[in-house]
Amino acid sequence: MNPIDVLPDAKIERCGPVSQIFLDRGVESFRAACCAVKAMPYGSNSNSENSLILFEEGCGTCTTKHGAISRLAQELELPIYKNLGFYRLNDTIVTGVNEIIRPHGLRFIPQIHCFLEYETYRVALTEGNCNGKNQTIDDYDFVVRVQPDITAQQEEAYYLAYLRHYFEIEPSFHMVGETDVLKL
Repeated sequence: MNPIDVLPDAKIERCGPVSQIFLDRGVESFRAACCAVKAMPYGSNSNSENSLILFEEGCGTCTTKHGAISRLAQELELPIYKNLGFYRLNDTIVTGVNEIIRPHGLRFIPQIHCFLEYETYRVALTEGNCNGKNQTIDDYDFVVRVQPDITAQQEEAYYLAYLRHYFEIEPSFHMVGETDVLKL
């Protein structure tokens, strides 16, 4: 992942609800907004379909943190986008995963992580947060640009679509089956 300083440092103008929130908090530039969101504690939100919940609850996940910033980018007409990255989750990334998946003959389980895309750069606003990961995820099998806020049903549809690709590249998934892979 790349550092925040690869992103443009545009001045925030009052042009929508997200810019209003940042200006009300004394945050006046896009990069400063990214730093402020990154500094917020990592934690689950009661509803991840509206990324502005991040400001109400004072914490967020990759979904809400990158959603709020990509909404700000839209308001400021900056070419910065939220992406879903599909990666192979195992003990390398989160300790204890292998205990769950090995009895099923799996070496990994597909998982999704969000990050920002700007030109050829990728920026993760959860990097360094206490998010349970042993390392930053840099290698993705598939990357999809999405809207800043997507519904749980849309995220599930993306996951299922790309899970089918994993069935093509990892034969052991066929033995476990889609229903059990989803449970895992």
